[in-house]
This record gives sequence, structure tokens and C-alpha cells, in this order.
Amino acid sequence: MMTHIHGKKMTIVGWMTGIARFIRFPNLVIVVLIEFLLRYGVLKPILFSDHPELMTGMPDFIIFVVVTILLATGGYIINDYFDLKIDQVNRPDKVVVSRLVAPRMAMKIHILLNVIAVLLGFYLAYRVRSLWFGLLFPCGAFFFWFYSARWKQLLIWKNLIVAFISASLILLVLLFEFFHLRLFPEYFSSVVGDLKAVFRIFVAYAVFAFLVSLFREIIKDMEDIRGDSKYGTRSIPSVVGIGWSKVVVIVLVLGTMVLLGYSQLVIYRLGMEFLFWYFLVAVQIPAILLVVLVLRGNKREDFHVASGIAKLIMFTGILSLLVLSLSY
Repeated sequence: MMTHIHGKKMTIVGWMTGIARFIRFPNLVIVVLIEFLLRYGVLKPILFSDHPELMTGMPDFIIFVVVTILLATGGYIINDYFDLKIDQVNRPDKVVVSRLVAPRMAMKIHILLNVIAVLLGFYLAYRVRSLWFGLLFPCGAFFFWFYSARWKQLLIWKNLIVAFISASLILLVLLFEFFHLRLFPEYFSSVVGDLKAVFRIFVAYAVFAFLVSLFREIIKDMEDIRGDSKYGTRSIPSVVGIGWSKVVVIVLVLGTMVLLGYSQLVIYRLGMEFLFWYFLVAVQIPAILLVVLVLRGNKREDFHVASGIAKLIMFTGILSLLVLSLSY
């Protein structure tokens, strides 16, 4: 079956592939996976093993997941909207806005997704009896807007902001459960010690997500240096060059490996040997490969592969939550 887009024929499969790229479907799948793994790999076995009925209900948790997906999708769309000219230089074959979706329509979709997300977010705030929790969602929507419209032009800060968003996604899951847990004061007081342990685990994964997102964003900037330089976007590679950007990326990767290595020692001493070896094989070895790829990389294709390895490190790192849940 064929459809016509701007006078050109395109297969339905091609159209669906373009839309999947438009909403970053693989990234959204990873978001859903992270949130469910945090719920069932950390929160349930540690805080609610004896009283699973006190967790947030599945309908509410699904709504929470939907809200984060809507906000993330809206963020991707508004980012593509403002990056249209740059993307036409860096990746012309993957541009969706203007080719499959008109810019004005993209803006309307962005607004609609954010409105739905904010309304659902306030419903969740009502469920956990916390207005402050509800305010996080409109703040998140404005955050994505200002990042795409303004902050992406700020050297270094744009990379830090994306990394912060990745870390916040993890902490938001804990925050949702924390506010719900406060509705049961007696049980809350009985699991304060366990809550501290859960907090440390969440912070460890948030720091991991922050660092991996940070060096991956810099690698992506190295990949996109041609378009960024043409339109005056102040990325680290376009300002200090590829050579120094490699240094920054390698320092960040090595720092991540050191912190992970320390965590592995703690994990080994706690008797979680399988998790120790999982991190070594599934995260540390790919990180070594990434360092080699960045050192040797000179072409756009080299940095594209390196970006893919960084994404794999993020995925395998988060997937360790499943291994962690089997260690209890």
C-alpha cells in the first residue's frame, strides 16, 4: 500500500517508520522498561514484600507511565521542531518534521500531549494528596520547551540538562511511591530504614543515567558538528574541537567505570556475585570498547557507532535492575 507525502510516494511501512522515529519509539520503550523495573525490581521487593497492597495501584501506575511518555514525546517533538534546519544538514534522510508532519501540526501535537499529561499529572497528585507532585508535570513541560527553544544554545548546559532529565526520570518513580506511602503513616514509619536503602539504590542508578546521558550527548554533538557549526549552535565539539571533545568523553566514561567499579565491590561484599559479573560483562566491557571507538573515531559514522554503544551501555545498565531483583 502506498501513500502520498508532499507529492512523493511512500510505503505505509516507511510512513510508520518515520512516525516511530518522530516520537523516538525505542526511547519510549526504554522509559517504560525502566519504570516497571524500578517498581518491581526495587520498590516491591524491598518496601512492599510483606504488604504489596500498599503500593500504588496498577491503574495509577500505568497513568503515571503514560504521563511520562506523553511528556517525553512532547519533548522530542518540540526538539525536532526547533532543530529542523540543523537536522536537514546532519541527518536529511531522517527528518520527519516538514517531510511527514507539517511544522504547525507538530506544534499542535506537542501542545496537546502536554495538556493531557498535565491534567493526568494533577489527577495523580490528587490520588497521592500532594499538590507539589502535580506541579512537577507543568514544570517538566515548560522545561522541555525552554530547553529546545533557548537552552540548547548554551555551551555545556544543554548536555547537562539532558543528563539531568534522564536522572530525574528515575527519581520521579521513587517520588511517586514516596508520596503514596505517606498516606499510611504507621507503615511508613516502619519502613524508614528500608526507604533509605531504596533511596541509595535510586540515586546510584540516577547518577549512572546522568553520566551515561552526558557523555552520549557529547558524542552525538561530535556526530552533528557539521550542522551545529553551520547554524551557530554552541556545542562542545563546535567550540573546542573534536580532539578536546574526545578527552572530555573519555574522562567521563572512565569516571563512570570507576564509580561502577566501586559499586561492584560493594555488591560483591554483599554476596551478589552474579550482579557483579553482570556489570563487568554487560557494562564495563562495552565501556572499554566505547573508549577505543572514541579514540580512533574521525568520521561522522565512527561517532554514530560510538553513540549506539553508549545507548547500549545505558540499556544494559538499567537492565541490571532485573538481575538485582533476582538477588534478594
